[in-house]
Amino acid sequence: MPSGKERRRFKRYRHKSGFHLSIGSNSIDANTTDFSLGGVGFLVENTPSLTPGSILNLKIEDLNLDIEAKIVWSYKSDKHCRIGIERKLISGFLRHYSLPDILLDLQRSEKNGMFEIRNNSISKRIYIKNGDMVFATSNLKEDRLGETLLKSGKINLEQYNKSVDVMRKTGKRHGSVIVELGYINPETLIWAVRHQVEEIILSLFKWEDGEFVLIEGPLLSNEVITLKLSAANLIYRGIKRINNFAYIKSATPSMDTILHYSADPINLFQEISLDKTDKDILSLIDGKRNIKDILSISPLDNFQTLKTLYALTSARIIETKEKETEKDETLENIIQESKTEVDSVFIEKVEAFFNRLKFIDYYEILGLEKWATHDDIRKAYYTVAKDFHPDKHFYMPSETLKNKLNTIFTQITEAYKILSSSKMRKEYDDSLSTRVEKRAPSNLEIAKTRFREGREAFMKRSYTEAAVLFGQAAYLDSSVSDYHFHMGIALKKVKRIREAEKAMSQAIKIEPLNANYIAELGYIYMELGFRLRAQNTFEKAIKLDPSNGKASEGLQQIRNNSTN
Repeated sequence: MPSGKERRRFKRYRHKSGFHLSIGSNSIDANTTDFSLGGVGFLVENTPSLTPGSILNLKIEDLNLDIEAKIVWSYKSDKHCRIGIERKLISGFLRHYSLPDILLDLQRSEKNGMFEIRNNSISKRIYIKNGDMVFATSNLKEDRLGETLLKSGKINLEQYNKSVDVMRKTGKRHGSVIVELGYINPETLIWAVRHQVEEIILSLFKWEDGEFVLIEGPLLSNEVITLKLSAANLIYRGIKRINNFAYIKSATPSMDTILHYSADPINLFQEISLDKTDKDILSLIDGKRNIKDILSISPLDNFQTLKTLYALTSARIIETKEKETEKDETLENIIQESKTEVDSVFIEKVEAFFNRLKFIDYYEILGLEKWATHDDIRKAYYTVAKDFHPDKHFYMPSETLKNKLNTIFTQITEAYKILSSSKMRKEYDDSLSTRVEKRAPSNLEIAKTRFREGREAFMKRSYTEAAVLFGQAAYLDSSVSDYHFHMGIALKKVKRIREAEKAMSQAIKIEPLNANYIAELGYIYMELGFRLRAQNTFEKAIKLDPSNGKASEGLQQIRNNSTN
């Protein structure tokens, strides 16, 4: 099983063709072996000038490549030297690359930038953040937000024309204008933007050719709205829209090809929504049936079945194999829709697992005993990998938590790689006997760290993240009133008022004479509309501390509202 670094490599396509490369004033004949978004592999006769770090120019006509590149590795045999080069720019033509592979490879490479695809005068752009697709634009009028709202019936033609006129006069964004005119509410605008972006990306799956380029760099946050879009789900939906039978048939391997689930959890447990019929087709894949067998028992016609199989293969959930394999019972029900919210229980689980990583071995990571069999290891790996797969928890509340989840998944995969190999497992077991055990931090120490991180997040106005961190501190050490108090303040900032009341009440339960806590609870009661309860609470705070300005201001505010 590949490690975290290895599984981030771009998919390579086998390719053989002769070409010329230039290094300095020398021109050398070479033959390609494969290529990917990130580089090219080729063979040349042994030459001392081709070493890692060397810069060369190569021109491969049948790949439309004429680029400058750097040698990143070389391997010499008796007659030839095999070279791997890294391209400075990710670019190419759709006729040479699969769009699903491009989207998945960009996601797993964690790139940042703007990915543009052009087909004659049509230009569509996908904005990438940490590998995830977060926004898209198009120069086609039919892809604009106003047209999206009009086609979906959210606004009528008269409203559309009026909003366009106001937009041109004021220079404001079209969506903002439509909301300000009262034609739609903010929630509908959010739906429309997401729908517009998805439709732009989905339309690309109908393109048979086009030129693309990735311009790497940070996104300008004030210019694009950040969404969270699953590459696997868009690939699946995009291919299901294709109605060209000849295209689907040409993309389908031989009818004798056997299909099986991917052996890599990074592929298996992606966020993807299948309808019931497609789930039925997925259940027919058992490592023994070939495509012809599946077509004969599928509930759909041949074309629809082939489209589903092609979509699942393109998303890398299923793979092809030349011979039968045993059906893996641990892979039942692999498709589950991700949640739009991540609950606090799972966040606590991530934090606890991450904090333990430095102090536990690979057996403990997978929840195994030292005498576990190979079958035990395999089953444990799939269970734990499924639980912590990053794509199954697409909506993590912060980049910090997302990075921790990625680290956990990488360690889980590395543990399986080592323990599933008899040789590497023995070497690892031998190393355990000499390892010096480290003391894991106590819950109290971790709570202090979470509280400090929460204060930092709060100062940056990342109130949702702060509330999570303060909540973790309070969970790990419930005896510290300040943890509950700060959690209440952060929850109030994000309008989770009932939860804020509960947290603040817990702080007061620990320190019943703290006037500052009581004054803050008074403001929470005001948010809830409990005017009399807020008044009594402010009066209680003032009785404890007559100089408490916050309580006095709150009480005065209530009195002013009563006289108006």
